[in-house]
Amino acid sequence: MTEPRKLLTFEFLSLCFVTFVAYCNISVFYNLFNYLRILGIPADLRGLVIGSYSLTAMFLYLLVSPFLTPANAPRAILSGMAGLAICSFGYFFIQSFWGLLALRILNGLGQFLMGAGTMALFVSVIPKKKSGQAFAIYSIAMLLPFGTVPAVMDALASVIPTPPHGYAGATVMLLPAAVLTWQIRRRHRERWAEMERQPFPDWAVIRANITQLPVALLLLLNLVYITNWSSMFYLLKGFADQQGIRNVGSFFSVQMGVMILLRLVAGRLFDAVDKTWMLATTFAIISIGHLGLDRLPGAEALSLVAVIFGAGMGMGHPSLNGLMLAISPPRFRPMNANLMLFAVQAGYFLVPYWAAPW
Repeated sequence: MTEPRKLLTFEFLSLCFVTFVAYCNISVFYNLFNYLRILGIPADLRGLVIGSYSLTAMFLYLLVSPFLTPANAPRAILSGMAGLAICSFGYFFIQSFWGLLALRILNGLGQFLMGAGTMALFVSVIPKKKSGQAFAIYSIAMLLPFGTVPAVMDALASVIPTPPHGYAGATVMLLPAAVLTWQIRRRHRERWAEMERQPFPDWAVIRANITQLPVALLLLLNLVYITNWSSMFYLLKGFADQQGIRNVGSFFSVQMGVMILLRLVAGRLFDAVDKTWMLATTFAIISIGHLGLDRLPGAEALSLVAVIFGAGMGMGHPSLNGLMLAISPPRFRPMNANLMLFAVQAGYFLVPYWAAPW
């Protein structure tokens, strides 16, 4: 298969949009915890309902993603979109604990098919020499929904009768995303035809790939990176309350702004600088952020710490994923890219679970 040369192609931009839509259909559930409370779901069961989504996706990324290729990825994406649409409308009719638990598990399946399928296509259409820049832009498509969808939903609260109306409304964006996915499949049907006839790798080959030291280390580093990200997301509010700090939401606004700005402005830098040094710098900056937070002299320093964390977190994703692409043979690029997403889901699940007793 010929190595792609250009970055800003129809396929690349389309897959960034598909990713944006996928994460819009994740971030729209920002008020799910409160909705479960309104439905009368006990407090100790709400976390299980919400967390079952990440747990489902986590296991699917580990067990199923090795068998996704560019050839079968469009079918997986379209199937995931259909599943997401069905689940989103299901909130109109399902209000019991067991029904909502099943709905969230199916939602996790749909998001996995859409996200993993998109990643399998993404790593096949980007140039290896521009992988850092590619993942920098791709990650912006992942971040934007979390900064825009909750604000849009709150602004439209007067015309959205209930949360399920918002969940269903977000599926409208799936239609143009499905059209773009179908176009990609049509444009590359012949290119990927030979790949579709190749046998799937057996578990011995998969295990040999995962246990390679560079691959295993990058998966571990990605888990550490996401653990730092999710720990700030889940635990900072409690820390701020203990310190008497208000308006902690501004921390995330500043952090997100720095991350997006860095990835926009310094996109090419992620390919010009050695990615191992970039990773070392990433974790050094994150460590400085933790030290600054631990020795916070007052609420006024919170924005400075947010800038530090934003710089470290902003460098991490493109460097980690770009390096994984660089060390992976073409055959294993979709698998390893999706295993990086497995580490993401594991981090999002493990931090709230670990922190719950505290």
